[in-house]
Amino acid sequence: MKFKKVVSFLHLWLGLVSGLFVFLIAVSGCLYVFADELKPIVYRERLFVTPENKEKLPLTQLLSIAQNTLGKDKVITRIEMANAPDRSVTFRSQKNNPEGLTHWDYFEYYYRVYINPYSGKVIYVEDSKNEFFQLVLALHMRMLFGEKVGHYVVGYSVLSFVIILISGFILWFPKKWTVKSIKNHFTVKWSAKWKRLNYDLHQILGLYAFIILLLTSLTGLVWAFDWMQDSVRFVANGGKNIEKPALLISDTLQPQAVSGLDKAFTVTAAGYPNAYAYLVLLPAKATSTINTLVYKKDWNRFDRLLIVYDRYSGRMLSNTSFQDLNNGDKAYQLNFDLHTGAYMGLFGKILSFLAALACSTLPVTGFYIWWNKKKKKKSPPQVQLADRP
Repeated sequence: MKFKKVVSFLHLWLGLVSGLFVFLIAVSGCLYVFADELKPIVYRERLFVTPENKEKLPLTQLLSIAQNTLGKDKVITRIEMANAPDRSVTFRSQKNNPEGLTHWDYFEYYYRVYINPYSGKVIYVEDSKNEFFQLVLALHMRMLFGEKVGHYVVGYSVLSFVIILISGFILWFPKKWTVKSIKNHFTVKWSAKWKRLNYDLHQILGLYAFIILLLTSLTGLVWAFDWMQDSVRFVANGGKNIEKPALLISDTLQPQAVSGLDKAFTVTAAGYPNAYAYLVLLPAKATSTINTLVYKKDWNRFDRLLIVYDRYSGRMLSNTSFQDLNNGDKAYQLNFDLHTGAYMGLFGKILSFLAALACSTLPVTGFYIWWNKKKKKKSPPQVQLADRP
């Protein structure tokens, strides 16, 4: 079998098998890429407060209010704070069931409590398991299955799509670079009939989005497969094996003493008063610490700090910036910002959105090409009747 026939076979059948999943991943990616920009508009009442001319309440007091609101059986494990006087403080409580088969089984519970930091008033209690953007993210990451099933459905669909992208580029590549060939391979013939127009859209939208889609897919594979993550770390670190950093939060949730929380946050806020936001990860087991992530610009991973505090005394134990990481960990931290386009700010997100939008059309136009060819093969030959004498 000739090389191009093998490539065409892979392109066709991987596309047919994974097309629906690729379509859903792309559409949900389009919807979620601007989630940080849309939430302050859609959820303005829960995210914003009226600034008051007084100090905000201590974080431990706000935490106590949030915990009492949810009850002791739903342990709060993280606190999100945008560093602006008109923003509420968000407390998150989440517990997962790794064996759950659906999105709703996977999350035993998932709540966010929004509190006015000046008055301590509970603004809103959100059932995040059923919140719109969380459902979109769950569709994007797990197809609304649980982690046990959805992780691999999405992972292998994305792996198939990487092969589809590369095989599509090989099939697109012109045999000869003539003026006519370049025009046909780089432009859509808008005046053509639908069948030809559909073919051009499939070919050329895929071409123009190729680089971004390949980058987005490869960064997605870093989360999907350990071998991909290990390979990225290994290559980025110059061919040296490095240990993965320990997880900041344990799956075994137990309320822990955090008497040093107020001191720890006071030190963080004083040290980085111009930060965009702070994310506090509370201890979930007896040996855990208070881990504070300082985001200098937006929610970008590539310029954040990790500051670790003793949970009893609030004493700083370590302060690690992005620049302090080895190259393997830097590459992994960059993965999220590269995947979403956030590394280049709003412009990068727009590019990611347009690429995902183009991606969502490829399974549809590709299926239409295949269906037309299939119908053509099945159509019986037309017999021309001779004219009567």
